[in-house]
Amino acid sequence: MKVLKNVVPSKEQLKIITLDKPGITLIRGAAGSGKTTTALLRLKYLAAYWKRRKEVLGLAEPVKILVLTFNRTLRGYIEELAAIQIAEDPAISIRVLTFAKWSLSLLNTPRVLDDENRYAQWNRLSRHLGYGKDFILDEIEYALGRFGIFNIADYVNCRRDGRGASPRVDAGARQRIIDEVIRPYEEWKKQNNYCDWNDLATALGQTKIGRGYDIIIADEAQDFSANQIRAIVAQLANEFSLTFILDAAQRIYPRGFAWKETGVVTSDIHRLEGNFRNTIEIARFAQAIVASMEMPDDGTLPDFSACTQHGDLPLVLKGKYGDQLKFIVKHIKKKIDLDNETVAFLHPKGGGWFDFTKDKLDEFCLNFVVITQRAEWPQGPQNIALSTFHSAKGLEFDHVFILGLDYEVTPHGAGDGDSHLENYRRLLAMAVGRARKSVIIGYKPSTASTLFSYLEKGTFDEVEV
Repeated sequence: MKVLKNVVPSKEQLKIITLDKPGITLIRGAAGSGKTTTALLRLKYLAAYWKRRKEVLGLAEPVKILVLTFNRTLRGYIEELAAIQIAEDPAISIRVLTFAKWSLSLLNTPRVLDDENRYAQWNRLSRHLGYGKDFILDEIEYALGRFGIFNIADYVNCRRDGRGASPRVDAGARQRIIDEVIRPYEEWKKQNNYCDWNDLATALGQTKIGRGYDIIIADEAQDFSANQIRAIVAQLANEFSLTFILDAAQRIYPRGFAWKETGVVTSDIHRLEGNFRNTIEIARFAQAIVASMEMPDDGTLPDFSACTQHGDLPLVLKGKYGDQLKFIVKHIKKKIDLDNETVAFLHPKGGGWFDFTKDKLDEFCLNFVVITQRAEWPQGPQNIALSTFHSAKGLEFDHVFILGLDYEVTPHGAGDGDSHLENYRRLLAMAVGRARKSVIIGYKPSTASTLFSYLEKGTFDEVEV
């Protein structure tokens, strides 16, 4: 599948790429602003800078570089792009890893709990608390990822950044979560010689392993937990260049914290204002989905005024899923050049939800590849990808199709401020923002997702299928 090549930086990006003062740099920007591109070009520049620096100082060890992503799909994509940007060189040691893979490579750990068993324990311990299953599991994840077991008491009275206003979790409820879920869970792990991913992050935050990294770039940093950020900072060399790339408006995990509580203090903060990916029409469509949400300092709304290209209005299909898919297949056959353009079918859930789509693509001899959680970027000729919203983070495609967007695949609580509703709004805006040229969304009117109520009339065309 195609990736972006021969990237030429804009003037805005060039100012950031060539910053070589050691320390911590934060780069913020909305979807389409070129954050990942900036990170890769900055990686190339810093690798050359630190190589020259070591040569001048007479230091024999290679430049030690780490690029971190949150999911495997983005890791594979960035590794492919990094290989294009930086030629093999014995004076440069570079690794592109997910945080999970990196932490496992550094620590000699006992058995790491998989998500299924970890969630099963949390669900068993918390089902009497009166919250919905998905909400309480996210709340526990939030508390442990931000504070850890040693200072978990700080969770009781903290401001719950990124968790929404509904349902309410007051100080008494938080104390019960600690006493009746988190502490018994920690004791259960200890008795069974288990650890979880947060334990690995906590361990790396407490002890530096080896000489540390000269360069670390963390892409999509808004989806790292506070403990993971602490771990990254702890593994730096004495002099270093650390770059965080982020946009809290695209946060898709139950995270939220103040940078200062992780030990990150910097005045070197930059915001990318341009939009080099989306058309004006796509950016305006995405902006409406999240426009009424409270935006943190690290978040940036999609900005259609920063786009330079016009295109077709996004299209909303109304009808049964099978009819939506028939429309899309005809559309691909008639209007899309698959030799030179990329297509993504994105879905909140993925997995079995894509079975019918796969059958229909096979029926019409449209070759595709499933990229969700793939550790390596696919090298084949297929330019149609199937992916979950989560795995599409940081990627881009010419055309994005989001079909079957019904309530069943976007369940949430009631009313504005519900944490899951806000999360789905961010996810949908992010998914729309993956598109360079066109977007088509489909739903069945009788089971429509609440998300359609946030679309702004005049920003899309509608077709019954």
